[in-house]
Amino acid sequence: MTAVRVGIAGGGIAGLTLAWLLAESHEVLLLEERPRLGGNAESVLTTADGSTRVVDLGVRETPVEMSPVWRHIVASVGVPAEDLVPVTASRVLFRRHERVPLWVSAAEGADTARPVTTGGPAHQAMARFARESARWEREGMSWDVPLEDALDAWSLSSSSQQLLCALPASLHGCTLDEVCTLSARAVGATFTPPDTVPRTTYLRSGTTSLVQGLVAGSRPVRLRPGAGLRAVRQVEEGFELSDGTGAVHPVDAVALALPADQALAALTGLAGTGAWRAALNSIAYREVTYVLHRDPYGMPRDRRVWSAGNTTLDGDRSETTTWYGPSLGVDLFVSQVGHRAGRPREELARSSFRATLPTPQACRARQRLGVIEEGQRLLFLGHCTTPVETQEAAMTSALAVAHHLAPRSARLLRLRNYLEGG
Repeated sequence: MTAVRVGIAGGGIAGLTLAWLLAESHEVLLLEERPRLGGNAESVLTTADGSTRVVDLGVRETPVEMSPVWRHIVASVGVPAEDLVPVTASRVLFRRHERVPLWVSAAEGADTARPVTTGGPAHQAMARFARESARWEREGMSWDVPLEDALDAWSLSSSSQQLLCALPASLHGCTLDEVCTLSARAVGATFTPPDTVPRTTYLRSGTTSLVQGLVAGSRPVRLRPGAGLRAVRQVEEGFELSDGTGAVHPVDAVALALPADQALAALTGLAGTGAWRAALNSIAYREVTYVLHRDPYGMPRDRRVWSAGNTTLDGDRSETTTWYGPSLGVDLFVSQVGHRAGRPREELARSSFRATLPTPQACRARQRLGVIEEGQRLLFLGHCTTPVETQEAAMTSALAVAHHLAPRSARLLRLRNYLEGG
Protein backbone atom coordinates (compact mmCIF):
# COMPACT_ATOMS: atom_id res chain seq x y z
CA MET A 1 0.00 0.00 0.00
CA THR A 2 1.09 3.61 -0.51
CA ALA A 3 1.55 5.58 2.69
CA VAL A 4 4.23 8.25 2.42
CA ARG A 5 3.77 9.74 5.91
CA VAL A 6 3.76 7.23 8.77
CA GLY A 7 3.11 8.15 12.39
CA ILE A 8 4.48 5.71 14.99
CA ALA A 9 3.35 5.99 18.60
CA GLY A 10 5.71 4.33 21.06
CA GLY A 11 9.50 4.48 21.20
CA GLY A 12 10.23 1.01 22.53
CA ILE A 13 12.07 -1.65 20.54
CA ALA A 14 9.06 -2.37 18.29
CA GLY A 15 8.46 1.28 17.40
CA LEU A 16 12.15 2.04 16.88
CA THR A 17 12.60 -1.05 14.71
CA LEU A 18 9.70 -0.01 12.50
CA ALA A 19 11.09 3.53 12.24
CA TRP A 20 14.49 2.10 11.24
CA LEU A 21 12.95 -0.20 8.61
CA LEU A 22 10.98 2.68 7.04
CA ALA A 23 13.54 5.49 7.46
CA GLU A 24 14.98 5.25 3.94
CA SER A 25 11.67 5.10 2.09
CA HIS A 26 9.07 7.03 4.11
CA GLU A 27 8.49 10.26 5.97
CA VAL A 28 8.30 8.96 9.54
CA LEU A 29 7.28 10.60 12.81
CA LEU A 30 7.75 8.79 16.14
CA LEU A 31 6.00 9.99 19.31
CA GLU A 32 7.10 8.77 22.76
CA GLU A 33 5.57 9.63 26.13
CA ARG A 34 8.75 9.31 28.17
CA PRO A 35 11.79 11.57 27.90
CA ARG A 36 13.93 8.61 26.81
CA LEU A 37 13.59 6.07 24.02
CA GLY A 38 13.91 2.30 24.35
CA GLY A 39 10.92 1.21 26.43
CA ASN A 40 11.95 -1.79 28.52
CA ALA A 41 15.53 -1.54 27.25
CA GLU A 42 17.15 0.52 30.00
CA SER A 43 20.84 0.37 30.92
CA VAL A 44 22.80 2.06 33.71
CA LEU A 45 26.51 2.69 34.23
CA THR A 46 28.18 1.59 37.45
CA THR A 47 31.64 0.68 38.69
CA ALA A 48 32.81 -2.73 39.85
CA ASP A 49 36.33 -3.98 40.52
CA GLY A 50 37.69 -0.59 39.51
CA SER A 51 36.15 -0.49 36.03
CA THR A 52 32.95 0.86 34.50
CA ARG A 53 30.22 -1.67 33.75
CA VAL A 54 26.93 -1.40 31.88
CA VAL A 55 24.03 -3.24 33.49
CA ASP A 56 20.50 -3.62 32.14
CA LEU A 57 17.57 -3.00 34.45
CA GLY A 58 14.94 -3.95 31.89
CA VAL A 59 15.49 -6.48 29.11
CA ARG A 60 18.72 -8.25 30.05
CA GLU A 61 19.27 -11.15 27.67
CA THR A 62 18.36 -12.63 24.29
CA PRO A 63 18.79 -16.26 23.14
CA VAL A 64 20.67 -15.50 19.90
CA GLU A 65 20.12 -18.91 18.28
CA MET A 66 16.35 -18.40 18.52
CA SER A 67 16.39 -14.72 17.50
CA PRO A 68 17.34 -14.32 13.82
CA VAL A 69 15.62 -10.94 13.37
CA TRP A 70 17.32 -9.53 16.48
CA ARG A 71 20.66 -10.98 15.35
CA HIS A 72 20.48 -9.32 11.92
CA ILE A 73 19.32 -5.93 13.21
CA VAL A 74 21.92 -5.82 16.00
CA ALA A 75 24.65 -6.32 13.39
CA SER A 76 23.03 -3.91 10.92
CA VAL A 77 22.88 -1.00 13.38
CA GLY A 78 26.55 -1.34 14.22
CA VAL A 79 26.69 -3.21 17.52
CA PRO A 80 30.13 -4.92 17.31
CA ALA A 81 30.19 -8.71 17.42
CA GLU A 82 32.54 -8.64 20.42
CA ASP A 83 29.80 -6.88 22.42
CA LEU A 84 27.66 -10.04 22.27
CA VAL A 85 28.53 -12.00 25.41
CA PRO A 86 27.30 -15.63 25.38
CA VAL A 87 26.56 -17.01 28.83
CA THR A 88 24.93 -20.01 30.45
CA ALA A 89 21.38 -19.28 31.61
CA SER A 90 21.72 -21.30 34.83
CA ARG A 91 18.91 -21.17 37.38
CA VAL A 92 18.10 -22.10 40.96
CA LEU A 93 14.72 -22.06 42.73
CA PHE A 94 14.53 -22.01 46.51
CA ARG A 95 12.26 -21.10 49.40
CA ARG A 96 13.19 -18.30 51.74
CA HIS A 97 14.65 -19.62 55.02
CA GLU A 98 15.25 -23.12 53.57
CA ARG A 99 18.85 -24.23 53.10
CA VAL A 100 18.22 -26.89 50.45
CA PRO A 101 17.07 -25.52 47.05
CA LEU A 102 13.97 -26.92 45.37
CA TRP A 103 15.76 -27.20 42.03
CA VAL A 104 19.25 -26.47 40.71
CA SER A 105 19.94 -26.41 36.96
CA ALA A 106 23.14 -27.46 35.30
CA ALA A 107 25.68 -24.70 34.65
CA GLU A 108 28.34 -24.97 31.97
CA GLY A 109 31.84 -24.81 33.41
CA ALA A 110 30.51 -24.86 36.97
CA ASP A 111 32.35 -26.42 39.88
CA THR A 112 31.68 -30.16 40.04
CA ALA A 113 30.49 -29.53 43.59
CA ARG A 114 27.37 -27.79 42.25
CA PRO A 115 24.47 -29.98 43.48
CA VAL A 116 22.53 -30.18 40.20
CA THR A 117 19.03 -31.65 40.50
CA THR A 118 19.07 -34.85 38.44
CA GLY A 119 16.13 -36.82 39.81
CA GLY A 120 13.14 -36.80 42.11
CA PRO A 121 9.70 -35.16 41.81
CA ALA A 122 11.07 -31.68 41.06
CA HIS A 123 13.23 -32.89 38.17
CA GLN A 124 10.43 -35.08 36.83
CA ALA A 125 7.94 -32.19 36.90
CA MET A 126 10.34 -29.81 35.13
CA ALA A 127 11.26 -32.43 32.52
CA ARG A 128 7.64 -33.30 31.78
CA PHE A 129 6.61 -29.67 31.51
CA ALA A 130 9.48 -28.92 29.13
CA ARG A 131 8.48 -31.89 26.94
CA GLU A 132 4.82 -30.86 26.93
CA SER A 133 5.70 -27.23 26.17
CA ALA A 134 7.79 -28.33 23.19
CA ARG A 135 4.89 -30.47 21.96
CA TRP A 136 2.41 -27.60 22.34
CA GLU A 137 4.68 -25.41 20.24
CA ARG A 138 5.33 -28.12 17.65
CA GLU A 139 1.63 -28.95 17.27
CA GLY A 140 0.50 -25.33 17.36
CA MET A 141 -1.74 -25.78 20.39
CA SER A 142 -4.23 -22.96 20.94
CA TRP A 143 -3.09 -20.12 23.16
CA ASP A 144 -6.58 -20.27 24.70
CA VAL A 145 -5.88 -23.29 26.93
CA PRO A 146 -5.23 -22.19 30.53
CA LEU A 147 -2.37 -23.81 32.40
CA GLU A 148 -4.69 -25.29 35.03
CA ASP A 149 -6.46 -27.31 32.31
CA ALA A 150 -3.15 -28.58 30.95
CA LEU A 151 -1.98 -29.65 34.42
CA ASP A 152 -5.26 -31.24 35.58
CA ALA A 153 -4.32 -34.76 34.48
CA TRP A 154 -0.84 -34.67 35.99
CA SER A 155 -1.68 -35.30 39.67
CA LEU A 156 1.10 -32.94 40.76
CA SER A 157 1.92 -32.36 44.39
CA SER A 158 1.40 -28.77 45.57
CA SER A 159 5.18 -28.43 45.90
CA SER A 160 5.78 -29.49 42.27
CA GLN A 161 3.03 -27.20 40.99
CA GLN A 162 4.51 -24.25 42.87
CA LEU A 163 7.88 -25.09 41.35
CA LEU A 164 6.45 -24.96 37.82
CA CYS A 165 4.63 -21.70 38.55
CA ALA A 166 7.57 -19.93 40.20
CA LEU A 167 9.38 -18.69 37.09
CA PRO A 168 6.29 -17.40 35.20
CA ALA A 169 4.98 -15.77 38.41
CA SER A 170 8.24 -13.87 38.70
CA LEU A 171 8.31 -13.02 35.00
CA HIS A 172 4.76 -11.64 34.92
CA GLY A 173 4.62 -10.16 38.42
CA CYS A 174 1.63 -12.25 39.52
CA THR A 175 0.86 -14.79 42.25
CA LEU A 176 1.54 -18.51 41.91
CA ASP A 177 -2.21 -19.16 41.77
CA GLU A 178 -2.69 -16.59 39.00
CA VAL A 179 -0.15 -18.46 36.84
CA CYS A 180 -2.65 -21.33 36.57
CA THR A 181 -5.10 -18.98 34.83
CA LEU A 182 -2.54 -17.94 32.19
CA SER A 183 -2.17 -19.46 28.72
CA ALA A 184 -0.38 -22.80 29.04
CA ARG A 185 1.47 -22.25 25.79
CA ALA A 186 2.63 -18.76 26.83
CA VAL A 187 3.87 -20.10 30.17
CA GLY A 188 5.56 -23.05 28.47
CA ALA A 189 7.52 -20.75 26.17
CA THR A 190 9.80 -19.88 29.12
CA PHE A 191 10.83 -23.49 29.86
CA THR A 192 13.79 -25.53 28.62
CA PRO A 193 14.58 -29.20 29.36
CA PRO A 194 16.19 -29.46 32.82
CA ASP A 195 19.06 -31.63 31.57
CA THR A 196 20.22 -29.06 29.02
CA VAL A 197 22.35 -26.00 29.70
CA PRO A 198 20.51 -23.18 27.89
CA ARG A 199 22.59 -20.31 26.62
CA THR A 200 21.66 -16.70 26.18
CA THR A 201 23.43 -13.50 25.14
CA TYR A 202 24.05 -10.20 26.91
CA LEU A 203 25.14 -7.00 25.21
CA ARG A 204 28.37 -5.86 26.88
CA SER A 205 27.43 -2.24 26.19
CA GLY A 206 23.85 -2.78 27.37
CA THR A 207 20.60 -3.00 25.46
CA THR A 208 20.62 0.78 25.10
CA SER A 209 23.43 0.28 22.57
CA LEU A 210 20.82 -1.37 20.35
CA VAL A 211 18.49 1.58 20.97
CA GLN A 212 21.26 4.03 20.09
CA GLY A 213 22.04 2.08 16.92
CA LEU A 214 18.40 2.12 15.80
CA VAL A 215 18.15 5.86 16.50
CA ALA A 216 21.40 6.63 14.66
CA GLY A 217 20.20 4.64 11.66
CA SER A 218 16.87 6.48 11.57
CA ARG A 219 18.20 10.02 11.15
CA PRO A 220 15.55 11.20 8.66
CA VAL A 221 12.87 10.15 11.20
CA ARG A 222 11.40 12.87 13.42
CA LEU A 223 11.84 11.46 16.92
CA ARG A 224 9.80 13.24 19.60
CA PRO A 225 10.45 11.87 23.11
CA GLY A 226 8.39 13.61 25.78
CA ALA A 227 5.51 14.05 23.31
CA GLY A 228 3.26 11.05 23.74
CA LEU A 229 0.23 10.38 21.56
CA ARG A 230 -3.03 11.72 22.99
CA ALA A 231 -5.57 11.17 20.23
CA VAL A 232 -6.02 9.84 16.71
CA ARG A 233 -8.53 11.60 14.47
CA GLN A 234 -9.50 10.52 10.96
CA VAL A 235 -9.38 13.21 8.28
CA GLU A 236 -10.29 12.46 4.67
CA GLU A 237 -8.08 9.48 3.74
CA GLY A 238 -5.51 9.99 6.50
CA PHE A 239 -5.20 10.80 10.19
CA GLU A 240 -4.21 13.57 12.55
CA LEU A 241 -2.18 12.70 15.63
CA SER A 242 -2.38 14.99 18.65
CA ASP A 243 0.57 14.77 21.04
CA GLY A 244 1.10 15.80 24.66
CA THR A 245 2.64 19.14 23.72
CA GLY A 246 -0.48 20.19 21.83
CA ALA A 247 1.02 19.68 18.37
CA VAL A 248 -1.03 18.04 15.61
CA HIS A 249 0.62 15.87 12.96
CA PRO A 250 -1.03 14.83 9.65
CA VAL A 251 -0.10 11.30 8.53
CA ASP A 252 -1.25 8.74 5.99
CA ALA A 253 -0.92 5.71 8.28
CA VAL A 254 -0.66 5.12 12.03
CA ALA A 255 1.29 2.36 13.79
CA LEU A 256 0.57 1.97 17.50
CA ALA A 257 3.44 0.41 19.47
CA LEU A 258 1.92 1.39 22.80
CA PRO A 259 0.77 -0.31 26.00
CA ALA A 260 -2.82 -1.43 25.54
CA ASP A 261 -4.37 1.16 27.87
CA GLN A 262 -2.55 4.03 26.16
CA ALA A 263 -3.59 2.82 22.71
CA LEU A 264 -7.16 2.46 23.96
CA ALA A 265 -7.20 6.03 25.25
CA ALA A 266 -5.81 7.38 21.98
CA LEU A 267 -8.52 5.63 19.95
CA THR A 268 -11.45 6.73 22.12
CA GLY A 269 -14.07 8.30 19.88
CA LEU A 270 -12.48 7.13 16.63
CA ALA A 271 -15.17 5.52 14.48
CA GLY A 272 -14.69 1.95 13.31
CA THR A 273 -12.30 0.94 16.10
CA GLY A 274 -14.77 -0.80 18.43
CA ALA A 275 -13.37 -4.31 17.93
CA TRP A 276 -9.80 -3.11 18.40
CA ARG A 277 -10.73 -1.18 21.54
CA ALA A 278 -12.46 -4.24 22.99
CA ALA A 279 -9.32 -6.28 22.32
CA LEU A 280 -7.07 -3.65 23.90
CA ASN A 281 -9.30 -3.63 26.97
CA SER A 282 -8.61 -7.37 27.43
CA ILE A 283 -4.88 -6.91 28.07
CA ALA A 284 -3.91 -6.51 31.73
CA TYR A 285 -0.63 -5.54 33.36
CA ARG A 286 1.37 -5.91 36.56
CA GLU A 287 4.09 -3.49 37.62
CA VAL A 288 7.48 -5.02 38.41
CA THR A 289 10.33 -3.05 40.03
CA TYR A 290 14.00 -3.94 39.52
CA VAL A 291 16.93 -2.77 41.67
CA LEU A 292 20.63 -2.87 40.81
CA HIS A 293 22.75 -3.57 43.89
CA ARG A 294 26.14 -4.83 45.11
CA ASP A 295 25.18 -6.95 48.13
CA PRO A 296 23.98 -10.57 47.56
CA TYR A 297 20.35 -9.88 48.41
CA GLY A 298 18.13 -12.60 46.94
CA MET A 299 20.97 -15.10 46.56
CA PRO A 300 21.09 -18.61 48.07
CA ARG A 301 23.19 -19.09 51.20
CA ASP A 302 25.22 -21.81 49.48
CA ARG A 303 27.42 -20.10 46.88
CA ARG A 304 27.83 -23.40 45.02
CA VAL A 305 24.28 -23.00 43.68
CA TRP A 306 24.54 -19.33 42.73
CA SER A 307 23.12 -19.01 39.22
CA ALA A 308 22.46 -16.42 36.55
CA GLY A 309 18.80 -16.53 37.64
CA ASN A 310 17.97 -17.06 41.34
CA THR A 311 14.24 -17.31 42.09
CA THR A 312 12.93 -17.12 45.65
CA LEU A 313 9.51 -18.52 46.58
CA ASP A 314 7.98 -16.59 49.46
CA GLY A 315 4.35 -17.37 50.26
CA ASP A 316 2.23 -17.03 47.13
CA ARG A 317 4.87 -14.99 45.29
CA SER A 318 8.20 -15.55 43.62
CA GLU A 319 10.83 -12.99 42.66
CA THR A 320 14.14 -13.30 40.86
CA THR A 321 17.64 -11.95 41.39
CA THR A 322 19.94 -11.89 38.35
CA TRP A 323 23.63 -12.36 39.13
CA TYR A 324 26.09 -10.81 36.67
CA GLY A 325 28.96 -13.05 37.72
CA PRO A 326 28.54 -15.45 34.76
CA SER A 327 28.29 -12.65 32.18
CA LEU A 328 30.42 -9.78 33.51
CA GLY A 329 32.60 -11.63 36.00
CA VAL A 330 31.61 -9.35 38.89
CA ASP A 331 29.26 -9.55 41.86
CA LEU A 332 26.58 -7.17 40.64
CA PHE A 333 22.91 -8.09 40.99
CA VAL A 334 19.54 -6.98 39.64
CA SER A 335 16.61 -7.98 41.86
CA GLN A 336 12.87 -7.79 41.64
CA VAL A 337 11.55 -6.10 44.78
CA GLY A 338 8.05 -5.56 46.06
CA HIS A 339 6.82 -8.77 47.66
CA ARG A 340 9.64 -10.70 49.33
CA ALA A 341 11.02 -9.67 52.70
CA GLY A 342 13.91 -7.25 53.06
CA ARG A 343 15.61 -4.95 50.57
CA PRO A 344 19.09 -4.71 49.06
CA ARG A 345 21.48 -2.83 51.36
CA GLU A 346 23.68 -1.37 48.60
CA GLU A 347 21.20 -0.08 46.04
CA LEU A 348 22.71 1.60 42.99
CA ALA A 349 19.68 2.20 40.72
CA ARG A 350 16.07 1.14 40.24
CA SER A 351 13.34 1.22 37.62
CA SER A 352 9.81 -0.12 37.20
CA PHE A 353 8.28 -1.80 34.16
CA ARG A 354 4.86 -3.12 33.26
CA ALA A 355 4.57 -6.83 32.50
CA THR A 356 1.54 -8.22 30.68
CA LEU A 357 -0.50 -11.15 31.93
CA PRO A 358 -0.81 -13.64 29.03
CA THR A 359 -4.28 -14.90 29.89
CA PRO A 360 -6.19 -16.81 27.20
CA GLN A 361 -8.38 -13.73 26.76
CA ALA A 362 -5.32 -11.50 26.31
CA CYS A 363 -3.79 -13.96 23.83
CA ARG A 364 -6.97 -13.88 21.73
CA ALA A 365 -6.91 -10.09 21.84
CA ARG A 366 -3.29 -9.97 20.72
CA GLN A 367 -4.04 -12.27 17.79
CA ARG A 368 -6.89 -9.98 16.75
CA LEU A 369 -4.72 -6.86 17.00
CA GLY A 370 -1.93 -8.49 15.02
CA VAL A 371 -4.10 -9.24 11.98
CA ILE A 372 -3.26 -6.93 9.07
CA GLU A 373 -5.75 -6.63 6.23
CA GLU A 374 -5.25 -5.25 2.74
CA GLY A 375 -5.40 -1.46 2.70
CA GLN A 376 -5.32 -1.16 6.50
CA ARG A 377 -3.86 2.17 7.65
CA LEU A 378 -4.24 1.87 11.43
CA LEU A 379 -1.90 -0.85 12.65
CA PHE A 380 -0.64 -2.37 15.90
CA LEU A 381 2.74 -3.80 16.84
CA GLY A 382 4.78 -4.65 19.90
CA HIS A 383 3.55 -6.66 22.87
CA CYS A 384 -0.11 -5.90 22.05
CA THR A 385 0.26 -8.27 19.09
CA THR A 386 2.69 -10.92 20.36
CA PRO A 387 1.85 -13.83 22.70
CA VAL A 388 5.28 -13.62 24.37
CA GLU A 389 7.29 -10.53 25.32
CA THR A 390 10.77 -10.71 23.84
CA GLN A 391 12.83 -8.35 21.72
CA GLU A 392 12.66 -10.90 18.92
CA ALA A 393 8.85 -10.89 19.06
CA ALA A 394 8.75 -7.08 19.15
CA MET A 395 11.02 -6.80 16.12
CA THR A 396 9.09 -9.48 14.23
CA SER A 397 5.87 -7.53 14.77
CA ALA A 398 7.59 -4.43 13.34
CA LEU A 399 8.72 -6.51 10.37
CA ALA A 400 5.10 -7.47 9.63
CA VAL A 401 3.94 -3.84 9.70
CA ALA A 402 6.88 -2.70 7.56
CA HIS A 403 6.10 -5.40 4.99
CA HIS A 404 2.52 -4.09 4.80
CA LEU A 405 3.51 -0.43 4.46
CA ALA A 406 6.72 -0.72 2.43
CA PRO A 407 7.23 -4.19 0.97
CA ARG A 408 10.14 -2.99 -1.17
CA SER A 409 12.02 -1.11 1.54
CA ALA A 410 15.75 -1.82 1.08
CA ARG A 411 16.30 -2.64 4.74
CA LEU A 412 13.27 -4.87 4.80
CA LEU A 413 14.43 -6.73 1.70
CA ARG A 414 17.90 -7.26 3.16
CA LEU A 415 16.38 -8.60 6.37
CA ARG A 416 14.03 -10.94 4.54
CA ASN A 417 16.89 -12.17 2.37
CA TYR A 418 18.90 -12.91 5.52
CA LEU A 419 15.99 -14.78 7.11
CA GLU A 420 15.56 -16.85 3.96
CA GLY A 421 19.23 -17.81 4.02
CA GLY A 422 20.35 -15.65 1.16
